[in-house]
Amino acid sequence: MDGKPLLAVVYSPRSKQWWEIAEAATDLCRLLWIADEAGLGPTARGLRKLGKVVDTAGRTTEELVATVRAERPDGITSYFDDDLQQQALLASALGLPGLSVDAATRLNDKLLQRQVLESAGLPVPRFTAIEDVIDSVEIDRLCETLDFPMVLKPRGGTASRDILPVADRNDLVVALKDVERPADMLLEELMADAAHNEQWADLVCVETIVSRGTFSHLGVMGFFPIAPPFRLTGLFFPAAVPESDIPELFELTTETIQAVCAEETGFFRTELKRTPGGWKIVEINGRPSGSTPALVQLASGVPVLQLSMRHALGEHVVVEGPVPCDRIAYRYIGEPPMTALRVGTISRLTELRERAGVLEIDVFKKIGDPVDWRNGSLDRVFQVTGTAADYVELAEHYHACSADSFVTYEYQQNNSSSA
Repeated sequence: MDGKPLLAVVYSPRSKQWWEIAEAATDLCRLLWIADEAGLGPTARGLRKLGKVVDTAGRTTEELVATVRAERPDGITSYFDDDLQQQALLASALGLPGLSVDAATRLNDKLLQRQVLESAGLPVPRFTAIEDVIDSVEIDRLCETLDFPMVLKPRGGTASRDILPVADRNDLVVALKDVERPADMLLEELMADAAHNEQWADLVCVETIVSRGTFSHLGVMGFFPIAPPFRLTGLFFPAAVPESDIPELFELTTETIQAVCAEETGFFRTELKRTPGGWKIVEINGRPSGSTPALVQLASGVPVLQLSMRHALGEHVVVEGPVPCDRIAYRYIGEPPMTALRVGTISRLTELRERAGVLEIDVFKKIGDPVDWRNGSLDRVFQVTGTAADYVELAEHYHACSADSFVTYEYQQNNSSSA
C-alpha cells in the first residue's frame, strides 16, 4: 500500500473514459473499479492495470456490498447517470459520503424531478405522466391536459436519445405507437425560444459542487445551436450570457438542487432554458457531465475531475464562482442529419486541425457505419475540442466545424449528401 486513500468508481461502458479517471487520480488516490467486466469487453483489461476490479456480474446486492466493504474504500463516485443508483446504494450501505438512494432516483427520473420542482413552485414546463395502456381515452386526456406543440421524452433518458417533437394529436398517436412502455415516457409542452441571440442556443447549464451545505457554482456552460429535433451540436464554457443574468441563474440552480436533492452532497449539472417568460428548468443531473471537466479546466484551469474525487473522499471542497477564465473552451459535436442511414465518407478533417485553437479531433464512426438520429449524441460522427479568445472567434470555430464538407451520408433513397 502507498498510503493513498482508496476511491471506488462505479463504472460502465458509457462512463467517462477510464484513462481520464486514472490520470486525475494519479497523485491523489488508488482506484477500485466496480463494474460488470463482461459488459466492458477489452476495457476491463485497462481497468485491471490501474486498480482492482470488483465484478458485479452474478452478485446479489448483499454480496456486492460485502465484497466492496472488504476492500475498505474511503469514498465512492461515478461518472454516468445510470451508475448513480448503484453508487448511492453502496454509499448508504458502507457509510460513505454521497447521494441518498432517494435523491439518485429523482435525479434519474425526469417525471419525479418535474413533480418535485413543480411542488416547490419552481419554473418548469407543463407536463404529465403517461398511462401504460394507450387508448382513445388516454389520448384525449393528454390532449386536454397540455397544449401543442409538445415533447415526448424518456423519463430516464440521456444524451438526447429518443426525444420526439409532437405537433398535433396525430403526431402523438404515431409517436406513442412506437413506444414499448408508454409509462416510461414523459410528455411536456415545448418551451418556446426567447430568440434573444440567434448565434447560440437559448440553453445553458450551471455546474455546481455542494459540499457540507456549501454551494459552489463554478459557472455557466453555453450551447451551440440545437440540431433537429433536440440534439446537441456542442457546448462551451463560459456561456455568452450577460453578467446580470448570472445571480438569477445561480439562485435558481440552488433552489433546484435543494428541491430535488435536499442539499445533499454532490456534483450537479442544472440545465435551464431562456423562454419568453424567463428562465425555466430543463433538468438536473447528479454528476459532472461528460464534457464539463475538460472544458472547465481548459477555460479556467480548475481541475473538476480531481475536485470530484477529493469531494467523494470526504474533503470539504469549496470554489468561489463563477471561476475566472482566460479563454473560452468548446466541444463541437458532429451530428448526422435526421434522414441519414449510414456514413458515406469522412474527409478533410485535417483542415480543422490546422486552425489555431483546435486541440483535439475525435472520430467515432467509420465509413459504412449506421447512424440514427434517435440515438442522440451517442451517434455523433466526430467531435472537435478547442479554445477561442472571445465569442467572435468562437463563432468562427463553430462555423468552420459545421461546414458541409467533412462527412457525407447514405440515405434510404441510395443517394448521399454532405453534412
